[in-house]
Amino acid sequence: MSDNKKIAEFEENIGKGQSATFEEFRREVRNAYMDRTRQIFFIWKKLKEIYPEVDADRVVREASRDFGVYQGEKIAEKSGGADLGPVEVLLGQTSKGGMAVFDQEIKELGEDRAVKIFHSCPHVDALRELGATDEEITHFCRNMLSACDYGICEPFKAVDIDFPTTVADHTGEGCQMIITRK
Repeated sequence: MSDNKKIAEFEENIGKGQSATFEEFRREVRNAYMDRTRQIFFIWKKLKEIYPEVDADRVVREASRDFGVYQGEKIAEKSGGADLGPVEVLLGQTSKGGMAVFDQEIKELGEDRAVKIFHSCPHVDALRELGATDEEITHFCRNMLSACDYGICEPFKAVDIDFPTTVADHTGEGCQMIITRK
């Protein structure tokens, strides 16, 4: 079989150029989130192994925060500025992919408070798949990955964000994202 035929067959098998079903879209976005988590987890583990004198938690936390600030600045750019309230910030960081992958449910959109629940988490699923303990998963989420969400809100001086519960807490309550007006 020629290279061109192999390539064409492969592209046909993966549906290149064809519209994805919602489930295919959800699966691919979920896999992308899980791959990002896997990569960060391996970097964290390797930092701890090779450079035990380095605070690997801090490196991952600060990098996650910087990534979040970058995302928050993009939201502000798209929205025409950083003077946004809870509703605009929550909706600004909500996407079709995020809603599908995290099984998100918007619960409240008020003047002073916006609430969203994440019923599942590809980060937790990826960590579990890699053999992380419940304690490691909670630590990784609460002390490192969540810095991204807090960073997203940094450009918006009129709001605060909190997660009273997370999927990583293993209570079955999901992540409760609450954005409030200061």
